[in-house]
Amino acid sequence: MIEYIDIIKQSKAYKIIKQDAFQNRIAHSYMIISEDKETLDNFACAMLQILYCNSHDACGQCFECERLEHNNNPNVYKLKTDTAIKVENIKDLIADTNITAVENNYKTYVIYNAESMNEASQNKLLKTIEEPPENVIIILLTSSESAMLQTIKSRTKKIYLNIWDNQNIAKELAKIGTNSENIELAVKFSKGNFSDAKSLITDEKFKQTYQNMINLLTGYTQTSLIGKYLKYLGEDKEQVLYSMSIIEGIISGTIEDIINNIPNALAAIYSLATLANLTDLIVDTTKRLNSNCNLQAVNTNFLLKLAEIKYLTAID
Repeated sequence: MIEYIDIIKQSKAYKIIKQDAFQNRIAHSYMIISEDKETLDNFACAMLQILYCNSHDACGQCFECERLEHNNNPNVYKLKTDTAIKVENIKDLIADTNITAVENNYKTYVIYNAESMNEASQNKLLKTIEEPPENVIIILLTSSESAMLQTIKSRTKKIYLNIWDNQNIAKELAKIGTNSENIELAVKFSKGNFSDAKSLITDEKFKQTYQNMINLLTGYTQTSLIGKYLKYLGEDKEQVLYSMSIIEGIISGTIEDIINNIPNALAAIYSLATLANLTDLIVDTTKRLNSNCNLQAVNTNFLLKLAEIKYLTAID
């Protein structure tokens, strides 16, 4: 059984593939795009069932769906590697496309982590995508559209996976067994990525850093406290970058709550103008960190600027 199939079936992406199958206008190549690796893999399974299922609806019960569940369909070729996809891998795939499909059916090639193909590998695949053998379908699964060559992107039908909304993420996280506070936090920071949400509810580093950043944003009221809050930001570059990403997430969530009139403790302290300026400060601080500026100087500058922004845009 494909995980979260009921939620996947509600998605626009699923309906597009299903319509293609029903109208007998399946594309020769698809690019399925999502940063959510788990959902991407589950959607690929659902897509294969759409293509081969007797009802074209991933029923999970017919002969075709059952053998796909057990990886027993001779016309499905899955390219999965733990390392970057090499030209040799693509050569093997191309060679297989020239073998006639059994049972007069489609031959489908699923390339996982397609973004791991270098330029040479993608160029090797390009001709087959441009001129595929009859009844061959190529499915590229990628978490990074930008990593794919423009020539590849222009010759595939791109499907963006926006499977999860906050309500469904919260509902599935509740089944795992965690408290509502952790669920709310994970939902806010996952931004529709269910894999990330599942990781966040058990990530102690995330929860501790989040609490530290909330304490900083609420408790840092004057520059005489800089010494105390320097420690909150972290003592090495990676930790400070992580802290900046958490603050950015807190700001984003607070802005959404303000716009939607949802109670938020930070909204009483920070105006929308303050939050916008603080976002700019985070971008600048991140650039400084990545330019290998002195860590303590960068952190001190961040706190000084934060105090200045809060003062200049204070809520009356």
